[in-house]
Amino acid sequence: MESSVQAHYDTPNLIQTIDAGLLAAEKDPDRIHISDLAMVDQLHTGGSRATMDLAARITILPDWHVLDAGCGLGGSSRLLAHTFGCRVTGIDLSPSFIDTAQILTQRTGLFQKVAFQTGSILDMPWDDDQFSAVLCQHILMNIENKPAALKEIFRVLKPGGILMLHEIVLGENTGLALPVPWADAADISFLAAWETLAACCSDVGFVLDEMTDATKTGCRYWQKVRAFAEKTAPGTRPLGPHLVFGENALSFPFTMSENFENNSIRLIEAFLKKP
Repeated sequence: MESSVQAHYDTPNLIQTIDAGLLAAEKDPDRIHISDLAMVDQLHTGGSRATMDLAARITILPDWHVLDAGCGLGGSSRLLAHTFGCRVTGIDLSPSFIDTAQILTQRTGLFQKVAFQTGSILDMPWDDDQFSAVLCQHILMNIENKPAALKEIFRVLKPGGILMLHEIVLGENTGLALPVPWADAADISFLAAWETLAACCSDVGFVLDEMTDATKTGCRYWQKVRAFAEKTAPGTRPLGPHLVFGENALSFPFTMSENFENNSIRLIEAFLKKP
């Protein structure tokens, strides 16, 4: 199943595609700031603002080592390192994502703070008790065996470490409009209800500190994206999710807003601690 998920995200010639988009946006690909990449490397609900709002609710210190689990193109990894001065390591199944993340990190001058590893969250290559915090942002919906993933995250966290969850979970209506960013077919979408996810976290040893239902915020975000898409001709924006997901990305503003409005999905933010 992981191979199907990897195939969904793997994108040939991704760095060349992003470079072309940057040039079209009148940006020099070799001299970029992390803000220049936000339209293409912050592909989760709420974008970079959601990441910052989440991270600002805890105190991330410069001496922390943070794991970005399911890091994608490394946008959140770079944002955390740039903002807080901490060291960040990202892991992702997709080799094309990791290759691109490394190049973009070099170009933004953050290579001394941020590193990346191709691999599975179900079997991570680190010893126990390595990370002060783990960011898990829009990734668990692609993982069928959530207990195994959470057990592995728990293992690599230091005692007292924090798991930051920013996740799409199942709503009351099980009908899901496709495609969505994490799946173009139902067989790689593994949404679970928050209650199920919370129980899995508890079972592996996590203690819940705080949970916020951010569904209304997520719904408003996608409604704004839909409104923008409705008045913008397809293909006229040089930077955006279409560079990664192709034509499927043209549907995301409509399917995601529909899924939120129909209560097919919810958005939760949670902080859990390893005792």
